[in-house]
Amino acid sequence: MSDPPKMHHNLLTEPLLDVESLDGARAAVTLPGALARLGAGVPTEFVALQSHQLHAWHAFVVQLAALAAHHAASEDLAVDEDAWRERLRALTDGRDEPWCLVVDDLAQPAFLQAPVPEATLDGFKRRFESPDRLDVLVTSKNHDVKLQRVRIAAPQHWVFALVMLQTYEGFLGVGNYGIARMNGGFASRPSLGAARSPALVDRFARDVAVWTARRESLISLFGYAPSGGLGLLWCAPWDGKASLALSELDPCFIEVCRRLRLVSRGGRVEGVGTGSEAARVAAKTLHGNTGDVWTPIRKGDEGEALTVSGGGFTYSLLQDLLFETTFVGAAAQALRPEDGDTAVIIARVLARGQGETNGLHERVLPLPPKARGWFAQPAARARLGVLAKRRVEQAGGVRLKVLRPALCALIQAGAEKLDFTDKRPDRWTAILDGRVDAIFFEHLWDAVDLDDNTADARWLDAVIKLARTVLTEAVDAVPLPSMRRFRAVAAAQRLFEGAARKHFGIAFPTAPSTTTPAPPATEGDDAR
Repeated sequence: MSDPPKMHHNLLTEPLLDVESLDGARAAVTLPGALARLGAGVPTEFVALQSHQLHAWHAFVVQLAALAAHHAASEDLAVDEDAWRERLRALTDGRDEPWCLVVDDLAQPAFLQAPVPEATLDGFKRRFESPDRLDVLVTSKNHDVKLQRVRIAAPQHWVFALVMLQTYEGFLGVGNYGIARMNGGFASRPSLGAARSPALVDRFARDVAVWTARRESLISLFGYAPSGGLGLLWCAPWDGKASLALSELDPCFIEVCRRLRLVSRGGRVEGVGTGSEAARVAAKTLHGNTGDVWTPIRKGDEGEALTVSGGGFTYSLLQDLLFETTFVGAAAQALRPEDGDTAVIIARVLARGQGETNGLHERVLPLPPKARGWFAQPAARARLGVLAKRRVEQAGGVRLKVLRPALCALIQAGAEKLDFTDKRPDRWTAILDGRVDAIFFEHLWDAVDLDDNTADARWLDAVIKLARTVLTEAVDAVPLPSMRRFRAVAAAQRLFEGAARKHFGIAFPTAPSTTTPAPPATEGDDAR
């Protein structure tokens, strides 16, 4: 009888994950133990989890719990550690290898590592001596987040890095394909959801319930396997050539996008990897629209998943997503009773580009009780959407038609003919946009009970005041020739006030009739 394969760092039986409670008490738990805490509503923070890994880990444990609960034919998440252990084992036919970080037998899966049909790692030439070498962060230089900063890596560091790589990564050169749940290799996997709070414990059970409620519709819409579909994609052998069809998968599948294995060398864990000739999941034509409950989908024929740029979740984008102007909202963003009277919207993404990382973006938007009520009323929600869209346009108008021309006049020292293609005002208009962002939703919630004229007047008054302040700051900061300073400042202020009244007179209901008229149109008036 042959010896069983050697396995190291078993997540089912070894307390490899450090967690912390609200009172600061720390403990080490197994993966079933972590699920038991979350299922019982125990506040739990994972000590070694990094900020950019938050959504990947949240999605992993939620999808894992949803798969296990469905397989057990029980929606009860408040079960003990032993019950969770058996649920997870049931997903892998009673075997522990798929839950171990290192498994010597390459014919067997390891945690988030598919079996190797070649039965050898000779072709796995890439070497990862540190878990952060596996991570998705791409930096052109070793500045922001240092590479290989985890000098003495614990197993949990490898756990989080594996989850991040295998469920969140995009395309990174030939043979390095990305996940199915993003719109192309240079896109990102966004997260938009509602909850009582951003805490993992307040999102865990409610998001498992969202997946459970969506199961049948996802099978119908995308052709997932009605039963018996592959849920843990690392359990199936992968030679790097074949792709899996959605019809072979459970709608809640947890994918792996790269071929790699962890090995034990000299008592240390290291990773080795190789490329693949095809993506693990055949979903290119879906453009990321796979039914992920946290991903908004653009309306229209293509129906591609949201890709967030380096600007992050700006007020313009977020209001579009909330009121579903050009996107169908994510299933997880729909408010649920368990979210309480003061819910929040949580938006997260690690924005990506071609060979670069465009920033970690997170936004938590509180919904006051009255706003929460409006979202439950179609008429009130529709009016909020109309107001929000108009306010974005109005703020853009103040930025482009009022502040930017005035800045051009200032920076160009009151020139007779202004160059409206000048890029120097951009830093100041960006400041205005940031300040509008800070007040946008607070003003929006306050406006729903007002008539349209009053609402518009108050909003434009607030934005114009912000713009006027930015112009004042620019006057103090922009270097100007002393001989033309007075002329430049006067021209900027005259242009600002004239344009504000010309384009947004509703914000000046008591303006006297002797108001300085707007200056005559110049060559750049169209730009304004």
